[in-house]
Order: sequence, then C-alpha cells, then structure tokens
Amino acid sequence: MSRIKSTPASSIILVDIGNTSTQAAVECAGRFILTKRIPTPGQTADDARKLLDYYVRQHDINGAMLCSVVPELDKIWMNALKKIVGNGRVLRLNHRLNLGIKIKYPNPATIGADRLANAAAAFEKYGVPVVAADFGTALTVDFVGKDGAYEGGIIAPGPMMFAGCLAKKTALLPQLSLPAIRRTMLAKKNLPMIGKNTKQAMLTGLRFGYPGLVKEIFAHIMRDPRYKSARLCATGGYAKMALAGTGLKIDIDPFLTLRGMSLIYRLNPMSSFQDRPGRCMAR
Repeated sequence: MSRIKSTPASSIILVDIGNTSTQAAVECAGRFILTKRIPTPGQTADDARKLLDYYVRQHDINGAMLCSVVPELDKIWMNALKKIVGNGRVLRLNHRLNLGIKIKYPNPATIGADRLANAAAAFEKYGVPVVAADFGTALTVDFVGKDGAYEGGIIAPGPMMFAGCLAKKTALLPQLSLPAIRRTMLAKKNLPMIGKNTKQAMLTGLRFGYPGLVKEIFAHIMRDPRYKSARLCATGGYAKMALAGTGLKIDIDPFLTLRGMSLIYRLNPMSSFQDRPGRCMAR
C-alpha cells in the first residue's frame, strides 16, 4: 500500500480534547506553533471562546480540526471553532473520514478519535507495520499491520491513573503529586527498594511497577510474528517518564496526535458528512 499523499494547505487550528487536558495548536507549513493546554474537566463554552480568541489574535486561521474523546464537549467546541473559522472547513475527526489507512475493526465507531489520529500519523511517518503508544490518562497501544490497516489495540492505565487509584480506593493512602511522580520515574540513580514512609512506599511501587507493566506489554508485542519487526513509537504527556525505566528503544513524538489530525484534515478537502457549505457560522 502506498504512503499517504496529502494536499498542501494553509494554517489550521487543531484542538485535541483528552480526559485530563485539552491541547490546541496551529499547524502552519508542517510546523506546530502556539501550543497550549488547558484542563478538560469542568470546561465551558467560555473556556473554549477564551482559548480560541488567543489564537485569532495571534494568527490567521483558515480551518479547524477537532479530535475529542469527551463527547459532551463536542458541540461546545464545534460551535466555537465555526465562529472563528468563518467560511473555512471545520471537521470533527471520526472513522468515516478518509484516514489514509484502512480499518479492520468490528465496530470502528467505538475507536477513540485520538487513536485513529495516532495510527494515521504513525503509518505516514514510519511505514508498516507500526505500533503507536499514547501515554495519557490511559495508555493506549494501536496497531497498523503490513497491509496498512488499523487492526485494534491495547488499553491499560496511564501512569497517573496507576498512581491515583490507590488514593481513590483507600482511606489512608495519599494522592501523589505529579512533580513527585516525575522526579521518581525519571531518577537516574537506583532507588531504595524499601520505602521508609507511606509516600516513599507508593513512589517505589510506581517506579518499579509501572515500567514492568509497560515492558510486559511490549514484550508480548515483539513476540508476535506480525509485529516483532514493527517500528515502535510513542506520544502523550507522560511518555518520557513512563518509558524512562523500561530500557525500551521507542521513538517519542510529542506531536504525533496533532500530526495525525493535520494529515486527516488535508486528506478530506471536499465537503463531507459534517463539512457542508453553509454550516459554518459567520465570524
């Protein structure tokens, strides 16, 4: 199967809504600029407007792509994006668009939009077979086979969920802070095996336990005849710290999801299911 060929385009805004945070950026000539993140929980139409006003002041926006795994926020963001784009195209990423890859999956409507973006970008950047891991709220691992088809994936807890479940499910264990977790996961020196207080014990469990989870997942992947020669790549805000203690050689691309969003936007230049003339609101 040939690699994806996309059409040249002007500046577009990309909004990726995850469970923990929402990332926005402008894609211009293949570069991602003005990248910003805001918390996802509790978002309102006013939050969307304020973030997008920042982009309008900084750049001329000609189109937009929304990638969301939080359905209740989709309408808020689609309306806000249509207002700032005017007569440009606004797309919401889903399996019905041209993704540049085939889909071998029983119910493609249930695949997270971010996972489709990662798979499309990984295929374009690395070829096939390819495995793309995204370390966010959850760890998702997605597979594109030798025939250029998305086959499915693996879902496990992300490192913060892995750490946070102890505080949520117990009466006495504390919530660990992200800075403390990052310091522990990225520590170059050997850590004591035995914690001398509750937080130390929890951090030690995370430092030894989470890399073990990741290594076991990838050990199974690399033993599979279909994927033992696959290119491995990773993205997500927690990728660096999650992979630090694994010894795995995996390319980390912090813009992988954004690359996929931009690519899919370019692959869908004509009116489609949700991109028809007259649907965009005037600025």
